[in-house]
Amino acid sequence: MQRDIPEPSPVPRELTPRGIALGIALALILGAANAYLGLYAGLTVSASIPAAVISMAILRILGGSTILENNVVQTIASAGEAVAAGAIFTFPALVILGGVRTLPYVEVTALCVVGATMGALMVVFLRRAYIVEERLPFPEGVACAQVLRAGDAQANVRPLVIGGLISAALKALQDVAGIIPGAVSGARWVGSAAVAGSLDISAALLGVGYIIGIRIAALVFAGGAFAWLVAIPVLTAFHPAHGTGDAATTASQLWSSQVRYLGVGAMLTGGVVTLWRLRTRIASAIADSIRIVRSTQTVATAREDTDLSARAVLTAVALCVPVIFAICLGLSGQVALSAALAVILTLICFFATAIAGYLTGIVGASNNPVSGVTVIVLLAVALFLKLAGVSQSVGPQLAILSGAIVCTAAAMAGDSTHDLATGYHVGATPRSLEIGVLVGAIASSFLMAPILNLLIAGYGIAGTATARAGALAAPQAFLMAKVTQGVFHGGLPLGTIATGAALAAILGFSDRYLERRGSKWRTPIMPAAIGLYLPLGLSVTIFVGALAHSLFGPEDGAESGPGILLAAGLVAGEALMGVASGAMVTAGIRLPIF
Repeated sequence: MQRDIPEPSPVPRELTPRGIALGIALALILGAANAYLGLYAGLTVSASIPAAVISMAILRILGGSTILENNVVQTIASAGEAVAAGAIFTFPALVILGGVRTLPYVEVTALCVVGATMGALMVVFLRRAYIVEERLPFPEGVACAQVLRAGDAQANVRPLVIGGLISAALKALQDVAGIIPGAVSGARWVGSAAVAGSLDISAALLGVGYIIGIRIAALVFAGGAFAWLVAIPVLTAFHPAHGTGDAATTASQLWSSQVRYLGVGAMLTGGVVTLWRLRTRIASAIADSIRIVRSTQTVATAREDTDLSARAVLTAVALCVPVIFAICLGLSGQVALSAALAVILTLICFFATAIAGYLTGIVGASNNPVSGVTVIVLLAVALFLKLAGVSQSVGPQLAILSGAIVCTAAAMAGDSTHDLATGYHVGATPRSLEIGVLVGAIASSFLMAPILNLLIAGYGIAGTATARAGALAAPQAFLMAKVTQGVFHGGLPLGTIATGAALAAILGFSDRYLERRGSKWRTPIMPAAIGLYLPLGLSVTIFVGALAHSLFGPEDGAESGPGILLAAGLVAGEALMGVASGAMVTAGIRLPIF
């Protein structure tokens, strides 16, 4: 896409106090919404376009806004979604492991700040390589730039508001009033095979499907269909011991204890494939970063090409290391081990940010499979801790906290490079965006522990003692918990994991073949892996939302039309009502009322 830069001004209205305040407010709201969505469906969606539309509407009322100021607001706001992704994929695993019932505020906040800081700032060294030189497509970055340009003329938030009201009302009727069920399901025996199906009644999932599109949603659905309509019937048919009792209970137990681990193997393979395919570009980006850091020359650059200084970035990252050391030391009590982990995790975070930044440039921020990269890191850290002699009571928790740092850094890196790509297309100052995304990330970090605790108290996590009706699936957190448990305590169904890995390898070869043929349809591993790991009802509803986009969406595939804004409203409205329901339960209100 041709870069379209507004006329430069000596002192552009860009990083303003009101823009920072509005961006932080939106970051907190959208971060809370994505925390719910991620725990419920295992997916998060980019907050940039909704934030840009809201920003344009509010700043127009205030008067005197510019496209660059609007861009800063959406940059700060989208940081909330990225922090939420890193937090919900990992920290709830501590509850699943049984070590805590309430997530500790200080540790969660500190690690969110550390991961977000490293992820937001380490990509400064990669910006020029990925955005200016490589010219990666950054699909959502380009779409957001289009929204900002179009909205410079007018901003219509009506579809966003309507979607939010509809989904919030539906969620209230489900959770607060108890009038509408959260899902419909059925199961029966077909011979000796258990066949079960379900459909979640969720406006948010419809919105997610509309946003991610038919290609990704079809893979999520295919993964779920294989798990529930192929794997479970085959296992029950060929193992008569399973063929007793209620069909729905049998299918659910078999999925929980065996079949969902197909997704574990698929995610592991997906992470390895991602690393291997990006090896050349990652090595090049790292070499460029080292060259920039070692350079002692001061080069005058245009405003549109001015980053934070390497010294400022390295100083901020260096301040994160003692925080990691202190938290690890408080949990393990071992000085040498804690020091080693602090250094190792800092280095791993750089590799993770390089991978996440590149992936965002190819598949977009919403499709960035950071959980696949995180689970590989988590597995490696867990093995390292076990070999180092860390006890079974401490090791899994320490591994989860380590994974949380890397996951948050990777999520933030994907978001930050996406925002920098948007800025490149509208002529923004990179330094202003780098400051803005850091501000939004740190502000959001202080809200994550309370939001997660509200949701866990209100709904519980499926498969744990606190689960209620409509419990949160938390698929990635469940994956992280089971992987660490398996390393320290054994019991992982290795055969099922290996089968999932093999299925993912087939998808990987298929994806490579389709890529070489230039096909529009591809078979990336991570969406199918998520489908294998989710309850079927979620996958079906997401697929229905994607079908709606294909049937009724714009033919030109525009990512900034009213349909996308309505879908974003559906996601945000249900998510925020979910957080409100959790707050009611925490306050002692018994839900549902009727």
